Amino acid sequence: MRLSSIVVALCVLSTGPAWALPVDSDGDGLDDADEAAYGTDPNNPDTDGDGMNDYEEVILAGTDPLDADTDGDGLNDYDEVYTYGTDPTLADTDGGGEQDGSEIANGRDPFVPNDDQTSSSGDSDGDGLTDDEEINLAGTDPNDPDTDGDGLNDGDEVYTYGTDPTLADTDGGGEDDGSEIAAGRDPFDASDDDTSSGGTDSDGDGLTDDEEINLAGTDPNNPDTDGDGLTDGQEVNTYETDPTQADTDGGGEDDGSEIAAGRDPFDASDDVTGGTEDDADGDGLTDEEELALGTDPNDPDSDDDGLQDGQEVNSIGTDPNNPDTDGGGASDGDEVSAGTDPLDASDDDGGQTGDDADGDGLSDSQEATLGTDPNNPDTDSDGLTDGDEVNVYGTDPLDEDSDSDGLTDGDEVNTYGSDPNSADTDGDGITDGSEVNDWGSDPTLADSDGGGVTDGAEIANGTDPTDPSDDFSGGEKEGCGGGSTTGSTNPGLLLGLLGLLGLVARRRR
Repeated sequence: MRLSSIVVALCVLSTGPAWALPVDSDGDGLDDADEAAYGTDPNNPDTDGDGMNDYEEVILAGTDPLDADTDGDGLNDYDEVYTYGTDPTLADTDGGGEQDGSEIANGRDPFVPNDDQTSSSGDSDGDGLTDDEEINLAGTDPNDPDTDGDGLNDGDEVYTYGTDPTLADTDGGGEDDGSEIAAGRDPFDASDDDTSSGGTDSDGDGLTDDEEINLAGTDPNNPDTDGDGLTDGQEVNTYETDPTQADTDGGGEDDGSEIAAGRDPFDASDDVTGGTEDDADGDGLTDEEELALGTDPNDPDSDDDGLQDGQEVNSIGTDPNNPDTDGGGASDGDEVSAGTDPLDASDDDGGQTGDDADGDGLSDSQEATLGTDPNNPDTDSDGLTDGDEVNVYGTDPLDEDSDSDGLTDGDEVNTYGSDPNSADTDGDGITDGSEVNDWGSDPTLADSDGGGVTDGAEIANGTDPTDPSDDFSGGEKEGCGGGSTTGSTNPGLLLGLLGLLGLVARRRR
């Protein structure tokens, strides 16, 4: 045996245990120790069943691997990331006032705030469906959060569970949907329905009589034991409020009123109280009416549009919670003052005067102020109209590359889906332009190849950011060549090999 061969063997074998990689039982990219830390299932690559594996959720998208719909907008995380491109951590991606799920369900653009419906399509009963959706799509009652009285609000039935919000027992098996879901049974499988005496729901509130008597302490013959406007099933299964106390937080406002107005039924400090005839702010609406509408009973102009809440509701018909009811760009107060219709977006001029010669969505006077060309809809020729740059994306209509990353604003929005206002959309240390033009990586994914190492780190290490096979996310290992090692050596093996070296040396003499 050659001495050099034994030296190599000594080097490799003595460090053997350090090469053991972390265990990843389900192959999702998170080792089992990480899964324990996140609370995910180490034997299920997609713990919440939303179509994204746990690694994608934790490392790439920043979503909750335990919640299929992280932002609660009615779209699961996978669909937001891979189908629609919306932000799975933000319920209203465009910030226009309407959640992404509602916009997509109604054929509106979740990236354009101006088309959000926040007025006539409000959510009168606070169930997560707009009135328009309830009337025209779901066939539910826009004034009753639980149309079928099964203990699940209409929004949860449509967006979360997929059950029929107009049928208390979707599968027809004899047990209400709310009761099935609360017990962990399948509301689409009639064979698992519990129709025993314990499964009976005499008052149709979504809790079985047995649950009411033995668990909740509610009246099995009264669907709203505490008379707060929420069924006992809603309080237990949806809102987690106390079904035996009308005002769970003791702040003076019933739970049903707080939830309808978007306030927290567990926070006494935000409760609003007032008599049926009181009008604390003198705006022509009683405090009770304001509570129902969601306006501020202590502010005569809740949306600061220059019109009092009473004027908007009783005389003009505009939304007292939306300063620009028709979404046309001019506030309701400005429109009324100018003699235009605050319910018709087509006559708005964004608060400015003058024609829009190039039809780009900015008036000529606005273009003069901005320095753009009123006769050219795309002054900087980046593929986005001047109006979209100013009103939708917030980019510079005079600079084709607002964030100076090497991609035009139009290419970022229309081709690559990257942020035209951020030079490094995915935060991987490589500019969007360099990812596209130099490396062929994805500027919206920090780890384009999904191999476990960010694109920036791969480029720094000299590996290919589009090839997962060369990624190495464990401890660094250089062996005997002078680099650091991770892990411990095997003392017995090392001593044995040293003895072997001595034997060979003696025979060579």
